[in-house]
Amino acid sequence: MLDSPSDLTLGTVILVIFGIFMLLSGLFMFPALAGEITFKQDSAYGLLLVLLSLHAITLGKTPFGTFRRTWIVIITGFSTAVLGTAACFIPGFLAGIIPGLVGFLMVSGGIVLFINLLYSEGRARQWIRVPGILQHLTFACGSVYLTGIVFGLMLLFPWFLPGVSAGLVSLIFSSGFFYLAWCIHKLSQMYPPEEKPPLKTPDDKHIPRIASLLLYCETSLSIPVSFILLLGIIFIECSIILIPVSQGYVLFSRDSQFGLLMVIMAIQVLALGKTPFGVHKRSWLLIGIGVLVSVLGIYSCIVPGLLSGWMLTILGLWNLLTGGTGIVKRIIPAMQSYRSSPNKQAFLPAETKKLYKLLIILHLLTMGFGMNLLLPGLIPGVVILVNLFILGVLMVCLAFMLEKITMAGQGYRIL
Repeated sequence: MLDSPSDLTLGTVILVIFGIFMLLSGLFMFPALAGEITFKQDSAYGLLLVLLSLHAITLGKTPFGTFRRTWIVIITGFSTAVLGTAACFIPGFLAGIIPGLVGFLMVSGGIVLFINLLYSEGRARQWIRVPGILQHLTFACGSVYLTGIVFGLMLLFPWFLPGVSAGLVSLIFSSGFFYLAWCIHKLSQMYPPEEKPPLKTPDDKHIPRIASLLLYCETSLSIPVSFILLLGIIFIECSIILIPVSQGYVLFSRDSQFGLLMVIMAIQVLALGKTPFGVHKRSWLLIGIGVLVSVLGIYSCIVPGLLSGWMLTILGLWNLLTGGTGIVKRIIPAMQSYRSSPNKQAFLPAETKKLYKLLIILHLLTMGFGMNLLLPGLIPGVVILVNLFILGVLMVCLAFMLEKITMAGQGYRIL
């Protein structure tokens, strides 16, 4: 049973992560009100903004509905992810702005989605008449949209609900996400998603070329490559933020940094089967591990300081194994092919050779990052900054290289 393959889609996985976030937020709000723990709103809602951005980047699903993955959607998603990451890393940075932004998205998006559910082609009236999963989907969507509006009002106007009621709203919101995830999972089993036709750019000379590309040209970024690009941007942002941190100008939350990375890592495990040992079929055992990792990451963002040692060990081992396994997978086949035929490497395409070299450097830097987490202080701080920056730049280069040589599926599996 545990080894049987899972058919959870990425959309279902992200809804489950949203549910886990709301569940932990609601549960921890009660001891926070009693003064037993510290609830870090900036890190918590910064993480929520990154999750909303990830949903838009990978699937085109925004708080206002589902759109084609055009460049304007992708760029907006990455921009909000950068804001959410900054809020996670720097305590007090954008204080009040991030909760306000998330609240605005929840309220306005919830209203738009609920009106669309009721009046767009009469979907709710049609679904409610069909016994079974469509009735469940109607109630699940309605409950998530309405609870999202209340949750957003709670963030925009803290006086709107007292603390205990706010915790209950978060718990109700989490149950709505789990309910909706179950409905989407059942629907994906009954009705496999159809491949959407490419979005054509309108042939209108009055539309500027740049605006046409941003609004109408659908991006070719695959989901695995989108994850690589997001991680690269986060590493670059982290290295830049650490410069004023090293000078003592701003504070830095290592717990939130590692928590955010663990959540993204968990989503890759849950949705793509990405592990330190390569890409594997998503068994229910692997799904359980991904859920556990996501819980630890979300917990570390909401309540920093309690899992620091565990976080360092888990992330350090993960990166050390990822880098080491990646190097072994690249070097051993290359040595075997060279021994059998020294001229065989000459027949490899130039782009493939560049990809292999980039991957080896990337895996070495990943091992260095993991070693620093396991043995803090072993590597000088300046070297760590340079390591993170180069690691991020190489991830961005890798993402575009994979798209350029149209090897996204194969290339992602050899990371």
